[in-house]
Amino acid sequence: MLNTEASEKNYFPIREVARRTGVHSVTLRAWERRYDLLSPLRTDKGHRLYSEEEILRVERILQCLARGVSIGQVRDLLARENSKSRVSGDAGVGKSSWQAMLDETSSLIQNYAEPQLRRCLDHWFSSLPATLLLEHWLKPLHVRLERSRLLESQVAQLFFWPLLQDQLLLANGIARKNLYKDKSLSKPRVLLLEVTGQDQQAFMQMFIAVLLAARIEVITLAYPAGLSGLVNTVRNLDVQGVVCYSHKALPRNFLDYELPDSLQGMAAPLWLAGDFIEMQSLALAELNQRPLTRLLDGSAESAVTQLRESLRK
Repeated sequence: MLNTEASEKNYFPIREVARRTGVHSVTLRAWERRYDLLSPLRTDKGHRLYSEEEILRVERILQCLARGVSIGQVRDLLARENSKSRVSGDAGVGKSSWQAMLDETSSLIQNYAEPQLRRCLDHWFSSLPATLLLEHWLKPLHVRLERSRLLESQVAQLFFWPLLQDQLLLANGIARKNLYKDKSLSKPRVLLLEVTGQDQQAFMQMFIAVLLAARIEVITLAYPAGLSGLVNTVRNLDVQGVVCYSHKALPRNFLDYELPDSLQGMAAPLWLAGDFIEMQSLALAELNQRPLTRLLDGSAESAVTQLRESLRK
């Protein structure tokens, strides 16, 4: 336990670790309590303080998870690394944890196992970073469900997507409260255009989870009603810019006319994020000529890093 201000200078509070790593503070606490992965020091008042070594350990945990190592195996894996045992490519023996999660989710969806599915989602949302969940779980799951054109599968999706959105709304509500409680630092605020569509709503909420974990306040604005008077809305809400996110192609009418028209006279940046950037690169060519338009390409982690850098300017 640290009890002097001088000694605390070499350590960082949990909010700073969350900002630097993109891992939500709730997840950092879960890694410590459930999996014994982190050992932060405590102040006299019980506040967690992390050293640079602990922050590097968070980065190593993220690398393990991205490789498909299950969260329950990470501790032993890091222990072997620390004992100078070289880790081979099959450290996550057998099927990767992501593949196992996909199989489990698919099975629960097909069996309409609502209570079990909600418990799994609660556990995953609290234990795994939103950036990894989006890239390694939600996107592959969407592809898997889309490939199954059976009527039974389509009906099962009508059950799953609203349930997933509901769970994400609950998780994001808690994340927002925790973010608003922290008055120590000013936090950037963005306006997120909420494009309709059942699966799109779930992807939107997952991307919101990514932004909240990066300590970016998010206000959502529904499309198409939100485009009317967008310039005044941006000014009145005192946001630093507008984010348009989609995991799938957007309507050409929206990209060619509706969005450009709503941006006329807006002095704030427009950030475009999601897989639609690559899908519709030609359609975005004219919109990208706008001086304040920024493309946040790449993975969710890369996109949020680019967004944070842009917000600092």
